[in-house]
Amino acid sequence: MMQRELDAAVAKRLGSIVAEYRMADQPDVVRAGPMKRRRGFVAQDYSGLATLTLVRDDGLLRWIYQPPARNPMSRRARRGAIRTIGAEPVYEFSFKETPPNQVILALTKLDEKLTPGQGLKRLKSGRLEPADKVKIDGRVLLLVHGTFSKCDMFIDELNSIASGKDLLNAGQKRYEAILAFDHPTLSVSPWANAIDLEEALENVTGPIDVICHSRGGLVVAWWLRNPKRQVDNVVFVGAPLVGTSLASPASLRGALQVFANILQGLEHASALASTVNPFAVAVTGLSKILGGILRLGANTPLADAAVVMVPGLAGQSRVGNNAELLRLTRRPWASTPSFHAVTSNFQPWDNDAAWWEIWKHLNNPGGKLLDWGADMLFQDKNDLVVDTQSMTVVCGTQITQVHNCDSRKVHHCNYFRQDETVATLKKALKL
Repeated sequence: MMQRELDAAVAKRLGSIVAEYRMADQPDVVRAGPMKRRRGFVAQDYSGLATLTLVRDDGLLRWIYQPPARNPMSRRARRGAIRTIGAEPVYEFSFKETPPNQVILALTKLDEKLTPGQGLKRLKSGRLEPADKVKIDGRVLLLVHGTFSKCDMFIDELNSIASGKDLLNAGQKRYEAILAFDHPTLSVSPWANAIDLEEALENVTGPIDVICHSRGGLVVAWWLRNPKRQVDNVVFVGAPLVGTSLASPASLRGALQVFANILQGLEHASALASTVNPFAVAVTGLSKILGGILRLGANTPLADAAVVMVPGLAGQSRVGNNAELLRLTRRPWASTPSFHAVTSNFQPWDNDAAWWEIWKHLNNPGGKLLDWGADMLFQDKNDLVVDTQSMTVVCGTQITQVHNCDSRKVHHCNYFRQDETVATLKKALKL
């Protein structure tokens, strides 16, 4: 896919998301290409709305946030900010700013868009259906999703490959029920999700096996720390068990730019809608909510203290003084199942341009992404979202049953479309 075709695909995706979720108060789609200077009076310029523009700059995507114009001079200055960078616009829309005192409310609404119908679900006839207060005495397989996601992702991704379909079929024969826990991932911290998970499983009394992805691993970790349940096996897939550098306060502004480029990669790879759509919603929604606070697109360095305003990210921040993670791991967990981990150190093929550019800049101390508001995001191996070293440590102890996926094709968003991931799941769960 040519670059302009890819930009057009990203713009189309964002346009449909903005329209479906009514994110814009005054939509203004800008096609990929040179920015044209507006001359004379333009009513939109003085509408009192902020503007979020996704631009391509030196091969990478980044967001530029422009606050509402207060007078003609300020508007000209804002338009000039884009012109001076020499960036090409991909998509743009206008909206009312989110005041700092309404960030949590805005995040809650965004969570409802990302994960509608939150709560316990049960797999029936190939679909996840609400299962509140379900009573189960037999063995259960529990699925717990990660940030920007919902558990439909597991079903869609596994059904996309033959080995995944076999796993689901085998699971429905072995387990009395396959349950899934859909939960908010931005407005709520992982430990609070864990409390909700325990309450949701109140009437589930049999032994439990768990598959969890990404931030879902922290939710499960908090859940294992306190209740004494019969949990036999837990498979952590790309889980930030000791946090992720991408969620650290100093990296939040850079993280929003990384997410935009991951969206580009998913679009290029023709990822399933259950994977790419949530990313598109999250990338746009988070940038809209936090853009003004973080001054996206500004050249002035900024300490991204706003990360503490996003509980779901703060709870997985990989910093030495993360109070939540310190409490999670300072004593053994009440439940001690057999732990398994699936990891990746993503290094794309040189000719896989959609991923290569972001990987190159993300892992290069002088990379373009680092100029956009963050120190070096990752100090070592990673799957584009989580530090690889963070995926295998439980209470200071290394997980011994670890499978490292093919680093040339496996990144944070496609673990469950890999035969090798499925093979690890089958072995861990004895399917």
